Amino acid sequence: MIRFFARHPTAANLLMLTLILLGLVSLPKLKRETFPEFAPPYILATVVYPGASPEQVEQNICLLMEDAIDGLSNIEETRCEAVEGSAGMVVKLDDQADISRMLVDIQTQINAISNFPSDIEPPMVRELDWNEPVVDVAIAANTDWVGLKAYAEELKQTLKRDFDVPLVSVAGFSDKQIRIEVRENALRQLGLSIADIASQVSAQNINLPSGNVELDTKSLLIRFDERRIAADTLGLVVVAADSDGGVIRLQDIATITERFELDEQQVWFDGKPSALLKISKNKADDALRIKDKVVQFVEAEQARAPQGVTLNLTNDFSSLLWDRLTMMSRNAWQGVILVFGVMWLFFSLRYSFWVAAGLPVAFLGSFFLMAQLGLSINIMSLVALLMAIGIMMDDAIVISESIASHIDRGQKLEDAVLNGVKKVLPGVVSSYLTTVCIFGSLIFLQGRWGSAARGANGAYFGTDPESGRSLPHFAAPLTAFAGQSRRSQTGSGFQTLFS
Repeated sequence: MIRFFARHPTAANLLMLTLILLGLVSLPKLKRETFPEFAPPYILATVVYPGASPEQVEQNICLLMEDAIDGLSNIEETRCEAVEGSAGMVVKLDDQADISRMLVDIQTQINAISNFPSDIEPPMVRELDWNEPVVDVAIAANTDWVGLKAYAEELKQTLKRDFDVPLVSVAGFSDKQIRIEVRENALRQLGLSIADIASQVSAQNINLPSGNVELDTKSLLIRFDERRIAADTLGLVVVAADSDGGVIRLQDIATITERFELDEQQVWFDGKPSALLKISKNKADDALRIKDKVVQFVEAEQARAPQGVTLNLTNDFSSLLWDRLTMMSRNAWQGVILVFGVMWLFFSLRYSFWVAAGLPVAFLGSFFLMAQLGLSINIMSLVALLMAIGIMMDDAIVISESIASHIDRGQKLEDAVLNGVKKVLPGVVSSYLTTVCIFGSLIFLQGRWGSAARGANGAYFGTDPESGRSLPHFAAPLTAFAGQSRRSQTGSGFQTLFS
């Protein structure tokens, strides 16, 4: 093949253009993320059992679910947690398990349990997915915590609706509570107790189905919804009445405030009460594109935010990826310039240019292979690409010097290319195989580290062979374009000095 490309430089140029075009087309399709995609082999089954104690949940839910799936294969570990009112079972699968099939099998086995309590909610079984954090938005304002939480919820919906960021959650708050502080003298006057007040609040704060009405073309569901989840509506609860129709409402005898359960679970940013919008990405999203949308959102909302409200980016995990992308780009063009400059000292201008051109061509070819293999640009693959820059430039210099030395000996162009590559081929291949033996064994690691190692090895093994294939192919055209003077005066001087 080397002799073929030496005889047909047009074919080598077409191959180079093909690699460039394929790489440029594939580059926008490459997903950028901080860490390699990792699909955890876990399945989560949850069952809500209203009003049940942890002991009741364990006996009536957890043990039944564990017994139901005991006969399934490819299960490595089962763990069920019983808390008040609900149970959560996590099933860890082994590496040979088909998650989609196991999801259906576990759902079928749990649904087949006939002795579940009658008042449980339908079981939910889903794959325990892995979402990668991207960045947080800190919303700081000198206001009360309840108002800050409501404002953060509004911004969350704006970010999801207008900026197409799907995974957003509000953090920095504990569970919301409504505190009712009843005045003791009012209770004495009415002859009521705290239990009476609690009973009235519970009786008038309900949400119950009330049957359905069947029509010719549709069915109407009737529901009695009298939930009171805000302080102002809860204050309208009637706690006492007389025969003349007079009523006393809760707000007449009590102070009702909205607050959060834990005062210590708060976030302060720049000395102000703050809420956090935590933005994450799923497997299909691009971390840097999500970050760009969040930046646009912050700029737009800051322009119309109330006086004293500030929005700031914090916990920017995507900056790790951006820093390494920048580092790789900087090292790549610096390497090209340095190689070109050093080669120019010893060879002609055109010869040095074509040797240095092997780096971007090989990288674009590797981007095409990464896109076809489903690999992403992440911290691990960038480390591999940074390693490939140095190794590939070494191979480029060794191969080009070997070809040039055979030309200087008076060999014909075709023979010089063939003999020059053959001379250094064992060394180049052995150095590549050494790296394969050292780092290739990491692909056998299991779990998350195994996924990371496979992504890094795929990026490196896609780049280094690409350079090995492309450099000999381009050797013929670059030598032909180099003119009759293959070496510069500096190169000739060094050759005379050390000969």
